[in-house]
Amino acid sequence: MFSHRSAGKPVLIADIGDGSIGVSVVALGDSAAEILLSMRATLPMEERTREQAAAAIIKLLEDTTGKLLTASAPDGTKLSAPHAIYVIMRTPWTRFRTTSADERFEEARTITKETIADQAKKALAVPSELDRNSILEAGVLQVFLNGYPTANPHGKRAKSISVVAFESDIDAGMRSSIVGVFGKLLPGGVPEFHSGMRSLLTVMHEHLPDVHRFLLIDIGGTQTACAVVRKDAVTQYAATNEGLTTILKRITQGGLPEETLSLLRMLATDACSTTACQAMKDSLAKAEPELVRAFGEVFTTLAATRRLPNACMLFAPAELTPWLQGFFERIDFSQFTATTQPLLVETLSPEHLLDSVHWRSGVVPDAGLGIAASSVNILERHG
Repeated sequence: MFSHRSAGKPVLIADIGDGSIGVSVVALGDSAAEILLSMRATLPMEERTREQAAAAIIKLLEDTTGKLLTASAPDGTKLSAPHAIYVIMRTPWTRFRTTSADERFEEARTITKETIADQAKKALAVPSELDRNSILEAGVLQVFLNGYPTANPHGKRAKSISVVAFESDIDAGMRSSIVGVFGKLLPGGVPEFHSGMRSLLTVMHEHLPDVHRFLLIDIGGTQTACAVVRKDAVTQYAATNEGLTTILKRITQGGLPEETLSLLRMLATDACSTTACQAMKDSLAKAEPELVRAFGEVFTTLAATRRLPNACMLFAPAELTPWLQGFFERIDFSQFTATTQPLLVETLSPEHLLDSVHWRSGVVPDAGLGIAASSVNILERHG
């Protein structure tokens, strides 16, 4: 059997979305994780039902992981077999929520594990849309004593406590299939699952602590998850059926999606000045009204509860990131923000993770795998 705690030993980490998967061999460490080898694979752009997409992702995971396990590191060295497996599941295969409970005491009292557990239990008793038979994880994100966030609340005295708890569910069929894939490729290895939203929040709380209130836009293959985060709690959440695939359909005019991706990569580096590139810019401009409508609808849903922060963190496929950042900054979504000012968009990139993730020479930095590796390292370190 694989060891659960694997500091210093190579582990396998997979990042699974609806349009692509990434797998990596990672050495966990006291302060940073090192990605020794990684591969990312993307599904061909086709119309698929949810069931067809699930089957295609599982096949892609098996094929790519098989290649990874037989590959050598960029410097030619053969890596040891991984000692543990971690799987980060993203939308739409998992859903996430946070909820809170608080209590005031007549007199200051000592806060114990039981005190916190009781509040977390009360918070999670609030009904939700999650599948109670397929809960993936649940726990405590943050504890506030006397109104202040407290990293080590045990043993402290306080007159009030507020506990932010989280839980997520998982597509049971996908989970079973993924367990089967790794059971075949790495006999004895049972993967540990985490939700993509928990991974993002874990990394941002640990390494971007100055960002207290923000709108998180996570662009997937066929869906985009939008969450409002305030003090580690997801206070609002909504999704829209827009993603890399749907955007490519709008801007690919008779050509192949792969050619469109190639042009987008060139546009992202300002290395594109041909007539085809100008046509691509025109297609992007024509696609904007539909995207404005789609994101306007999801922002309306979010703002119905509470208006949005101006700060926005964008997590998107690299090919679309520069254009999407400009889109969200240029389009006037100020009617949805608390200050009635435009969104201030920052792209979540590998550069944000340099203090928590190192890529071995020759390994291409990948934001999704970087967040996955960083979050696993943090969660394992904190036990």
